[in-house]
Amino acid sequence: MPSLQLLIKSHSLMLAVLLSHSAVMAKEKTLASFESAESLKSWTSVNDGVMGGVSKGGFKYTGQGTMAFTGELSLENNGGFSSIRNKLASLDLTGTTGIVVKSRGDGRTYWVELRVAGQMGATSYRANLPTTAGEWREIRVPYKDFRLQAFGRELPIKPVDPAAVASMGFTLADKKAGPFNLEVEYVKATSASDAAVSTAAPGGNTLVDVAAAAGGFKTLLAAAKAADLAGVLSSEGPFTLLAPTDDAFAKLPEGTLDTLLKPENRSQLVEILKNHVIPGKVTLAKALEAREGTNLLEAKIAFAFTDGRVGVGTASLLKADIEASNGIIHVIDQVLIPARAESGPLTAVGLIELAISRGVQLFNDGDTAACVAVYEVTVEALRSMDSVSEASRATLAKALKDSRATKLSREQAWILRGSMDAVWKILKDAKTAP
Repeated sequence: MPSLQLLIKSHSLMLAVLLSHSAVMAKEKTLASFESAESLKSWTSVNDGVMGGVSKGGFKYTGQGTMAFTGELSLENNGGFSSIRNKLASLDLTGTTGIVVKSRGDGRTYWVELRVAGQMGATSYRANLPTTAGEWREIRVPYKDFRLQAFGRELPIKPVDPAAVASMGFTLADKKAGPFNLEVEYVKATSASDAAVSTAAPGGNTLVDVAAAAGGFKTLLAAAKAADLAGVLSSEGPFTLLAPTDDAFAKLPEGTLDTLLKPENRSQLVEILKNHVIPGKVTLAKALEAREGTNLLEAKIAFAFTDGRVGVGTASLLKADIEASNGIIHVIDQVLIPARAESGPLTAVGLIELAISRGVQLFNDGDTAACVAVYEVTVEALRSMDSVSEASRATLAKALKDSRATKLSREQAWILRGSMDAVWKILKDAKTAP
């Protein structure tokens, strides 16, 4: 018969194993799966036709336990987007830290979007979903990587509240006309860490490893760590990294880097770093043949050989085709500052001005219903912005209620426009007040 001391020791060891196992168990909740055609009943599609565009896009059940988001993007009539989303419901993602998407794409970069209760139309939290043509990938997107936006422009930082998420979906708006295809197996919310769910690049020789071993990229790696992008550059990829040297960062105006590394400026730092990453493995030969590459901001980076040098955007190439297990590195002599990072996020005043400029054109063209849709989205977005006072939010809420009390779109447009004009004046007066 075992001694009491041995039993206690045995049970203690068993308890330690159980506690250790429970500590690594992550909370997980399925947001979308596609076991049958019935599972697509809660989904809907929204294309740029609401803004006058002619893009085609929709979804279908594949018969293989997946959903296919397919169509053809057109840039005509100022269009250029196609999207699908599931209908609003109470998801309650409390306790989760991000979502995991298993998908197979066509090499284009899509957006995965989250919407919270009360949001409408074009207002959503959006994050990049890169794809590799023909390959299944499981990608984790932390909530901290999502950015609130309207009309494709970023709004002041307001983090995702997991408890308020009520819908998710996908959008393609990469400014490339032509057919597209994204096949999705599932979307889950999870509390697992990045390391627990991401697929590490094979060989332990990732872009981050290679840059660290080479030396001369300490500033780049410190910035990637501060922006929480080091994990992305260590994941499966593949990616093409346009790597500015330490000397390149030193060329920035004095104090710029210190400012960017502050936590409150993280979103701007993220944009600058994403400007240096191109999805896929793009050798210099391929880049020069194509004359450009599209980065994680969906912006074009020009590649050209002129006057005995290779230009990469506004920078010069120092060294090319440095191999890593999850991509390739091209070394450049200058930091590539994206236009969006220079202009900063869209303010409440800027949002109103943008919406009115688009709405007026639609109204004058006789498409008053589309004008109303633009104004409604803007009013809803303004009501969620911290810079808008409670009194102004009340004005906007009343305008929404009054506009919905009439069925005449011309009248609806004027009601909503009047409330935006009033809020715009208050914001401008507050900005110029001594």
